Amino acid sequence: MTQELAEEVFALAGTAIDVPDAPVEEVVARARSQRRRRRRAAAAAVAGLLVVVGLGTWVGTRPGSQPPPGPDQPPVVRVENPAAVAWWANDVLHLRHAAVEMPRVEDLVQLGDGAVIGDEDGDVVLVDGAGRLTTIGNKVAGAPLAASEHQGWVAWVDPGDRAPRLVVYDLEAAEVLATRDLPYRGPRWGSLDEGSHPIAVDGNQVYYAGQDGDWGWGPDGTGLVDVDGLLDVSAATIVKAAGADRIRIVQPFFSVDYVRTGVGAQLSPGGEHVLTRAPGGGGRFGKVLIYDTRSGERIWTGVRPQDVVVAATLGSDGSVSYVVAHGPDQPQGTDFVRLSFTGPYELRTCHLGERTCSRATKFPHTGALPILAR
Repeated sequence: MTQELAEEVFALAGTAIDVPDAPVEEVVARARSQRRRRRRAAAAAVAGLLVVVGLGTWVGTRPGSQPPPGPDQPPVVRVENPAAVAWWANDVLHLRHAAVEMPRVEDLVQLGDGAVIGDEDGDVVLVDGAGRLTTIGNKVAGAPLAASEHQGWVAWVDPGDRAPRLVVYDLEAAEVLATRDLPYRGPRWGSLDEGSHPIAVDGNQVYYAGQDGDWGWGPDGTGLVDVDGLLDVSAATIVKAAGADRIRIVQPFFSVDYVRTGVGAQLSPGGEHVLTRAPGGGGRFGKVLIYDTRSGERIWTGVRPQDVVVAATLGSDGSVSYVVAHGPDQPQGTDFVRLSFTGPYELRTCHLGERTCSRATKFPHTGALPILAR
């Protein structure tokens, strides 16, 4: 276990239960000494797990419950995620039952106890619930992933040698399910604005943005469906752009069609809610707006007046998770989070129907933006 991972885990533990500050340096030094002795004895326990057991922070974790990382595998600590969603911050990926030390993560989708990530080099990596890594493809760096836990599919755009192609990977079969060559007009490839990217996976359809428009495509060979302006789709609920600062919500099951204020959109897994940002100077950190897709009504968000929402994602149980910064801790300007914000982040979960929120944890700012899984 590295000191960085130990510090991250101790910080999470301190927010979960009332314990004194952990002697990180002393414990890490002890773990290193133990690790040297175990190597001489050819044991197979993970140093990080012994540190956790020694402190008694997480009941039920015991030596030998997990093999040591291989030469290409990162350090892993078995620990319960304090939040309801997978997340990445400070070079640590937090899964449902494990914390994995990982370098810079750019894209993150949750699938069961594990996740699929896109890293800064464009590698698409499956991380199982125990923290083991398997590289399954390569995508345009900076372009998003799209996934469906129900289908067990992950989609991305591979830059290819000469032109991009949409790739759909079946996690259960552990193989590429289908690919589709995409139109490409140069002179150069690699920019998200000039390229293509997946938008969503819903039912048996993969929705993607291409240089020739936005489309729904069936990997089983079904024809293309024109969905120009698509922002997201989930459980057959569709959200499209309706101008520079408006979104259109279409839910066929309830025969509703609303146009509301917003920039960008993210639907909940069941399609009941849509999260967007208010137009204005906040940009990607602008005010959060949430609408009920059945009634079109704007609903309570759980965001306080001085909160700056750095990341947000809707859950399947009527919840929403946020990473928030405290407004008074940051200077003016939209780049504060990356450049000059000095206060801690808060990871918060709010239940929309109950109008209640709880803090999962607080963690320090290190310059890289935290990421919540979709």
